[in-house]
Amino acid sequence: MIERVQNDLKSALKSGDKQATSTLRMLLSSLKNAKIANANSLTDEQAISVVKKEIKRRIEARDMYANNDRPEQAAQEEYERQLLSQYAPAQLTQEQVDDLIISVAKTTTDTNFGSIMPKVMQAAKGNADGKMVADRLKQYLSKGE
Repeated sequence: MIERVQNDLKSALKSGDKQATSTLRMLLSSLKNAKIANANSLTDEQAISVVKKEIKRRIEARDMYANNDRPEQAAQEEYERQLLSQYAPAQLTQEQVDDLIISVAKTTTDTNFGSIMPKVMQAAKGNADGKMVADRLKQYLSKGE
């Protein structure tokens, strides 16, 4: 993962893309810090976890800027989120999450949020946004299916 980011950073530098250069430098720094924290070894899963944390930070910042009437900063955070998304596995769609919720709910007799949510997140294997899963699960439980 680090090599891929370094190669993309070189390409961004050569093309003069300042936004991409800045974002990729930040990601590379985060990856190297995680590598140091893990005794100079970084598995692909750990690297993906770092990328997901950075994406989550961008989403939170984007939403904060948008709510505070700062569209330029919100657009910058969205650009960075999209760029970082290239380094993370694809997220499940809303329909896939709904199907996952239904299949997990059918395998358990307990129908409360607290017991189903962890099972759904485990089944999603980190490829689903927790907020979306929680919202969809609440909607599913409110229907009483």
